Amino acid sequence: MTSPADLPSVSFTLMASDAILKTSMCAWFLSSMKNMKAKTGLLLVLVGLVGLGGFPALGQEGPVTLKSVSIGNQFPDGVLFQVAAETAAPAQIREIRLEMKVKGSTRSAYAYLKFTPATSVEGEYLLKTGGADYKPPGTLIEYFFVITDSEKRTLETPRETYLYLDKRFEWSHVANGPVEVYYYGPTKSRADLILNAAVQTIENMGATLGVKLDKTIRIVAYNNVRDLLGAQPFESRLFETEVLREGLAFGEYGVLLIRADSGEPDGVASHEMTHAVVRKAAGEFNQALPSWLNEGLAEYGNVNPGAGFDVVLSQAISSGQLVPLRNMGTIPGTSREIFLVYAQGRAVVKFLVDTHGADKLRALFVEFRKGQRIDAALQAVYGFDQDGLDNEWRRSQGLPPVEPSQQVGPAPSPVVTPTPTPPAPPPRRPVFGCAGPR
Repeated sequence: MTSPADLPSVSFTLMASDAILKTSMCAWFLSSMKNMKAKTGLLLVLVGLVGLGGFPALGQEGPVTLKSVSIGNQFPDGVLFQVAAETAAPAQIREIRLEMKVKGSTRSAYAYLKFTPATSVEGEYLLKTGGADYKPPGTLIEYFFVITDSEKRTLETPRETYLYLDKRFEWSHVANGPVEVYYYGPTKSRADLILNAAVQTIENMGATLGVKLDKTIRIVAYNNVRDLLGAQPFESRLFETEVLREGLAFGEYGVLLIRADSGEPDGVASHEMTHAVVRKAAGEFNQALPSWLNEGLAEYGNVNPGAGFDVVLSQAISSGQLVPLRNMGTIPGTSREIFLVYAQGRAVVKFLVDTHGADKLRALFVEFRKGQRIDAALQAVYGFDQDGLDNEWRRSQGLPPVEPSQQVGPAPSPVVTPTPTPPAPPPRRPVFGCAGPR
């Protein structure tokens, strides 16, 4: 707040105004200083003028003003921003710019509201959240507006946040530390179970990988597969023709979508939360991780993994259907192959940690953060590449090494990854989760 000691600098601002305004206002100012012991009214006037960046030019009656802001949830299509603003005639509002970003992200975007220029306007903009512009329920949007009139005067509104949720349901939430769980219906006890599993996973895998999550992760828990399908991106719905997805992790948005009615909702949440920790550990090179490592870590860090993947791995070993690690760079097309990526990946990750220690696993992620690809990173830390690791693990299982003819070139970086549950015998958790677009 302005104090009497600040007033001389304010009078200097006044003297920089138009000559006529300078004479009349300075005379008034000096007279007030001499005759008023209580300066409260004067200070309020001066503070108001300084807040506007000095006096407006002659002939202008006031600044740009914001009359109202309305935000409408149009799930699954988008979020509708509506603004009413005005300025002093004869000026017109010419531009309303919406500045926005996902809370916690370093990337930002902007858009212009649609309206016809006038002294008083109402504009709107639809932030799309479906199709190619998909954004998951649970996304926290940070935004503000910059309103400009024809006299180049601007008003920048305070920064606010808006939580985009699935409007089909009435949501409640529980929270602990960096985790929030959103749920609907009489399912609080299950939400608490999910929350505790997620927090425990962050502690366990954070220590294993040597990282600490520095942003909030929101878990949005759906009560059944039908409800979850209505919240997934379209391409993920197509994926359900082969296997049933338990969850998806959207790292950039800090959101996990899970199907909470599976036999082990805490296991689903733990798997997906591990993806968030792995993303933090790998940094901007997270997409370069092969699927066997990304999904293997997610199951290794799972606090309640179930027995399904053990069955899948055992069957693959006994039938001679193991796949070379090098061929598991991306998620394959059939359910059997997908299940094996998770099962075999977890076994190899466990072998790495049990045999070489967590320190070396942390060192591996240091190499990833430097931009090293999987073979170079493994070579730098362990002294072998994917083929060497594959054969070391196979030897530990009493299996012959990978035949050179079975090995192919490095697979491209994965984009989408799932968390399946094997076929026969069906485990308690019959479906799977996924790292989502990373």
